Amino acid sequence: MQAKMILGAGALALLTAAAPPEEAAITFRPVSENGAVAAIDVTMTLEIDGALKLDAPIVYPGAPGTADRMRNITVTDKEGAVPLTISEDPPVPGGFPYFRHWQANRPVSGPVRVTWRALVTAPGGAGGPAFGIRAVDRGVVGAGSTLLLLPDRPSIATTRVHWDLSGLPSGSIAAMSHGDGDLVLSGPPSQLTQSWFMAGPLGRFPAAGQSDGFSAYWLGTPTFDAPAEMAWTARAHSYLAQHFPHLKPTQPYRVFLQFREQPPFGGATALHQSFMLARGPLREGEERAAPRLTLFHEMIHMWVGGIEAPVGVSSWFSEGLTTYYQNLLPMKGGFISLDDYGREINELAESYYTNKARNWSAEAITKVGFTDEEIRHLPYRRSALYFADLDARIRAASKGKRDLETLLFPMFLARERGETFDQARWIAMVTAELGPQEKARFQRLILDGADTIEPRSDAFGPCFRREAATFTRDGKAVAGYRWVRAAGVADERCIER
Repeated sequence: MQAKMILGAGALALLTAAAPPEEAAITFRPVSENGAVAAIDVTMTLEIDGALKLDAPIVYPGAPGTADRMRNITVTDKEGAVPLTISEDPPVPGGFPYFRHWQANRPVSGPVRVTWRALVTAPGGAGGPAFGIRAVDRGVVGAGSTLLLLPDRPSIATTRVHWDLSGLPSGSIAAMSHGDGDLVLSGPPSQLTQSWFMAGPLGRFPAAGQSDGFSAYWLGTPTFDAPAEMAWTARAHSYLAQHFPHLKPTQPYRVFLQFREQPPFGGATALHQSFMLARGPLREGEERAAPRLTLFHEMIHMWVGGIEAPVGVSSWFSEGLTTYYQNLLPMKGGFISLDDYGREINELAESYYTNKARNWSAEAITKVGFTDEEIRHLPYRRSALYFADLDARIRAASKGKRDLETLLFPMFLARERGETFDQARWIAMVTAELGPQEKARFQRLILDGADTIEPRSDAFGPCFRREAATFTRDGKAVAGYRWVRAAGVADERCIER
């Protein structure tokens, strides 16, 4: 009896001491002026107590001045207005993110109400990823990373998102990478940095629901048959889900398309189970065709994922492997012809051999970053050739019993289980496969850029063979390689590769 009374008192004490779960509720309200969205008013209510710090990027890729476009910032709690101290990170070279911080000068007591107005990005400016908030047609698009003042509060257990579309045309809808319309997400608001958003009179595929977990949305006047091309993209998504062994069951996937009337144009970027494609008006004589291999590329990112490495340097894996797959898998899946495949691998090779940063180190490329698109994309090309050559060398060393995917697929599954995948692990994988010399080879080719890649003749399968080629860059001859169809090899052998 006494023991029971002590247990009851202890349980009561624990219940009394336990804090309620922290929550966040966010409302987005687009504001239109003269028929176009000018800003998004944001109200964020935080059920928290204690310290409060808010963060927003001063620079984000393709969206400089993000924090400057966040106006009329106010913070209040039970005691009234909360004074803030502002600080800033030192600038980061290459256009990579760095942040402004708003620190509450006293502990807060929930509910805490934070409001601000996020202005849309003015037309013009440099190209690059479409992260910035843009007015398109009569709606608005962008990424959570350039819309939110984020509380530095990973302990927030639930985030509720509400869209107030009263300032948009009748019939408007909203969609994000995480879902359609209003959402309830497990975890803090920071997860929304990896979410695209789109609100307005959207086009949609399918008109309702999903196609095998796939859906797409667009704003503006499409420069291709959007429903038909998104049906094709849905089939490509299903093929990718079947090809890779991980991320099962397949989660919903969303594609966002924005068709701008004003520059900058172009660009596609993948985020959480989604990607955004930005396009401009058709140029004179340009075909009304979707960039299908770009669509493939961005979806492949979900399965390729990333590697733990310094910011920017990590693109050798995430972008290089994705670029390798963006040509191979469409060919294997019957989405492009062998002739198309040959043309694409030769464009890849030429763009590598003629790149002005061909022998730059990964670190040097990162310092340039988003200020030069040709240099920034060098790791895409360099590593794609590295992976094609690695596949051929593994096949040769194992007499056809193993290949690149024999190496990759167990790693994908291990990473999904939470195991660390970093450059040290990659080196351990390739040295176990081909020998200790692979460590120095990886360092020279990928990290240092000291040696020029010369893939094996069979790097792109038995239907193609390598031959020396001379390209031109700034009026000067550049030596490299191209791949031509091998005589007498059946098409089926390439597809089976």
